[in-house]
Order: sequence, then C-alpha cells, then structure tokens
Amino acid sequence: MYPQINRLMNCPRLTLVLLLCGGLLLLCGIANAIAVEKGSLSASELSSLTAETGELANRLDQRDVRRRLIAIDDELSGHRNPEVSRLREKVLCLLAKSLDEDAIQYIQTVFETDTEHRDEAAYALSLYAIQKPSDLAIWRFLIRSLTVVEGDQAVSVMKALTRYRQRATNPRWIRRIILIGLRLPESDQGVSIQLLEHWTNVRATELLKTKTKATNSVILAAYQNWFRKKWPDELDPVWPKLPEKSRWTYAGLKRKLAPLVFNKENVTRGKAVYKKAGCAKCHRKGDVGENLGPDLSDIAGLRQRKELLEAILFPNLELNEDYPSVTVLTNSGKTYSGLMSVGKSGVVHIIDSEGKRSAVKKDDIESISPSRQSNMPVGTLDPLSFQEICDLIAFVELRANSPQAYHRKEGP
Repeated sequence: MYPQINRLMNCPRLTLVLLLCGGLLLLCGIANAIAVEKGSLSASELSSLTAETGELANRLDQRDVRRRLIAIDDELSGHRNPEVSRLREKVLCLLAKSLDEDAIQYIQTVFETDTEHRDEAAYALSLYAIQKPSDLAIWRFLIRSLTVVEGDQAVSVMKALTRYRQRATNPRWIRRIILIGLRLPESDQGVSIQLLEHWTNVRATELLKTKTKATNSVILAAYQNWFRKKWPDELDPVWPKLPEKSRWTYAGLKRKLAPLVFNKENVTRGKAVYKKAGCAKCHRKGDVGENLGPDLSDIAGLRQRKELLEAILFPNLELNEDYPSVTVLTNSGKTYSGLMSVGKSGVVHIIDSEGKRSAVKKDDIESISPSRQSNMPVGTLDPLSFQEICDLIAFVELRANSPQAYHRKEGP
C-alpha cells in the first residue's frame, strides 16, 4: 500500500536510525495499530526543548548530538501548534546541516510518515540538496513538496531544484512553479523564474522580446501566457478565486483549522456532515459514500490539512488525472458534463457534480472532449457552520475510518 515506505524500510541505515531514536511510531501504525492520543506539550517543556536544541546546534559533528536531535523531533511529533512546527523545522534543518547520511534518511522518513510536517521536512531536505545536488531520491521528494511548501520554504526548495541537472517536464509541475511564484513577494519571485528557465529551456528575454529590464511579476505573466499557448488543454496557471458571496475564505479557515486536534465526537458528527455536504455522492470514505470519484479513505496519509482545504474550496486548482471530467456532445445537440464511465455494451455513463448518472448511447455521441473543470462543485462549505467544517475535516482525516484521526500519535 505504501511503496515509498517499503523502500525506505528496506534500507539498513534507516532501520538503524529508527531503532536509535526509539520510534517514529507512525511507521508501526500503518499495520492496523491502535491509536494513542499524545498528551499536550506544556509551554515549559517546549521552552526546555527549544533551549536544548540551541545548545546542540554547534555540535552536529557528534553522533550522540544527532541522535538527541532525532529524539527531540520524535518527542515533538503528534503536536499541532505553530511553535512546535517552528521548532521541528529548526531540528530537521540542523540534521540536514550535519550532512550525515543517517540524519538525511530520518528526514525522508518524516516526510513520508508525518504528513502534516511534510513541508518542514522538505525545507530541511532542500538545504541538504543545495549543498549536494546529486541524489535523485531527494529531487523526487522536493518535487512532491511543491504542493505544500510556501514562503521561505518554497524559495529554498526551488533553489535546490535549480541545482539539479534533472528537469521536470510535466506541465503540472511547471504550472505549480508559476503558481508558487505568483504568491511570493516580488523580491523572491526571481527564483521561480530561474527554475522555469532551467526546466523549460525558455529564457525570459525570449518571451518578452525586448532588451528593457522587466520586473519579476511581468516576467511571470509572460510565462503564464507561454504556458497557455504551449498547453492549451491544461489548467490555466492562475490561482482560482472564490465567488464574491462565499461564506468562507481559504486564509481564514486555514488559520483557524491549523492548530486544532479533533476527538471522537468530531469524527462521529463529521460522518453525518460528509453526507450533508454531498461528498458521499461521489467519494467513498471507508464504508461511506459512492466510489465514483477518488477514494478518500486514506487521503490524510497523502495530503496535509491545508491541501484538503484547498481541494474542497478550489476544486479546479488541481484535477485528478485518474478521474478526468469530460463534456459529451450528442448528435441532437445535447451536452453532458461530468465523470465518464463505460456501462453496458454501446452505452456511456456520465456522472454530474450532483452524482446524477446519465446514460448515453455511443452511436448518439458526436464528440467527447476533456474538460478543464472539476466535477466537484464550488461552494461545498458555504452551507456549513465552522463547527461542521471542523467535524468534516476530522472525518476526512481518518485513516480508512479507523477509530482515531490520522494525526494522532500511534503505537503498536
């Protein structure tokens, strides 16, 4: 089920690291472990760990120091608040700075198993890759992190990617670099442009066709237009916007949801909200819902909470290649839009955003064209209260409807 983790666990060095640090028990939790809630970390405990981390920073060449940093990071895992995230980032970056192979293997394991801290792990790996841009396994981790890193983390990851000779040619990732650049301050957008030039082999000067020095935002706009012309069937390289009358904003919900730890009551209520919001019409979640769109049973093992929120609020930000939406035009002029599945011989089924299924005879079809619109409707969260949104996220974050939310600390 988790080939990346299987590959990592086959590495003798990594196994040694896990034994030395006494854990990263999330790995054990994959095999139907019983979830155990971790006690809250007091302010004094966090302060003590922060001070200790600072003291260890100048002795990274010592093996025992690296072991202790790994143990500190393991102690911090399972907690959700900005202070813990900042300290974990510092710890992981120190491990990366050591350039020790076992430490780097540990950071990769954090990336794979601790989804909510994948961006901190990616930041640390980028610092290592800037010094040693030769490991293609690290390159792949950095590519995968492009959907979660923001701000300084994103800048560092892109700097690392420019150091590799390897290039990403998939338009999905080129589009993502444009999107990241659009959200960065003008002063930081240059690294996005450098990476775009590196990956596409198209220079900004070629796009602008002028010797006049242009601002970074103008150059990014030129790459947007270039992308549209080169890949007209791909999603437009712009951040989608919510309708003006939307009840909720991404930034507001992201800020309020980030530190929350949910309980069984949230999950129980969330199962009903999952149906109320219409998610069950197309998405299976454990024993709930229809299997028409992507299965969400283990989605929290793949996506961070902010990614789940983005996917719900902005269904057209990314389209699932395994579930493409299409528009079908019949000979009589009727159109059907939605997910396509093949039914009985000579019949095609189109499932719209409400889960309604329409059967169309193949002989009646004039054309089938891919759609750049997700089958998932915009505004899913508008009818919900904030409490209901919390309950919905708690339920979605379950691992295959296990008794506890995925981000809980798990044990054997």
